[in-house]
Amino acid sequence: MSTYRLTLEYDGTRFNGWQAQRSGRTVENTLRDAIRSLTGESPRTVAAGRTDAGAHAHGQVVGFTLASDWEPDRLRAALNAHLPDDAVVVCAALVDPQFHARHHAQRRTYRYLVLTRDQRAAVTRNHAWIVRGPLDVNAMRGAARHLIGTHDFGAFGRAPWSSGTTVRTVHEASVDPVSVRAAGVTRVEGACLTVTADAFLRGMMRAFAGALVSVGRGAMPAAELRALIARETPDAPRLTIAPAHGLHQWSVSYGDQDGGSCGAEAHRAPALGVAVETRWVSRLALGEPCANAIGPARLRDDPCAQARSGSAQFDSALEIAA
Repeated sequence: MSTYRLTLEYDGTRFNGWQAQRSGRTVENTLRDAIRSLTGESPRTVAAGRTDAGAHAHGQVVGFTLASDWEPDRLRAALNAHLPDDAVVVCAALVDPQFHARHHAQRRTYRYLVLTRDQRAAVTRNHAWIVRGPLDVNAMRGAARHLIGTHDFGAFGRAPWSSGTTVRTVHEASVDPVSVRAAGVTRVEGACLTVTADAFLRGMMRAFAGALVSVGRGAMPAAELRALIARETPDAPRLTIAPAHGLHQWSVSYGDQDGGSCGAEAHRAPALGVAVETRWVSRLALGEPCANAIGPARLRDDPCAQARSGSAQFDSALEIAA
């Protein structure tokens, strides 16, 4: 018997989230069907975390054990032949039989993409939250600093289990400006919110995004956000919960237990490489350098991250392909 760790990328637009359901199309059901079709086995699959209906993933980690032995890269390629176009195994690795994708995860990173436009968006509508009017990114960045640390985040989400704690540790929280040029003419401004934590409450990242966008639009002072985190407000204001389609599960870290080699990329188009303004999201996930990045943009393992003091500019998919 062998235990495998998969890293999945999927476009959540047509999925009812990660978790298996009796009815409705989910990522877990889709992956299980692919495994069963390929191997004849129906292993229990465990993911690092769940994603909501409509939310996307670039580095979802899934563990399972098979009675049959597979060379990891062959398993990856064979599963991709059975998966639909909106889900892809980015890499596969053999891991210790005790590996648990959820319990052993030490840090999880989520990103939220928000773009500002005065009209509806035809292309990015499924991959970013489109809001009207400008955003004060500096105000959002300052407010995001209040999220860092160990806090009771009960105002921003609920525990996965009824008796679970709502205390979480946020290691990093940043807000970076983004600029997208569509067909070389229209500039779309926005912000990319990135949060790394030991774990997330249900709805926590979407609540963070809603609160920070409210700060950026001048509808909520940063002090109010700080008071929510400190639980100083007995009658907490109703937070705007950002829509799921702007949420991108980004990566999971296992520290010394990472194990195995997950450097192989899928030999097919990325599941999220379908939108003009969001093409850069997939390029980030696959570790490709972005076109026309301006300034010192290579931060840690993110080749297209915004430099904290600069800006970045991304061409449309049409221009990238040209």
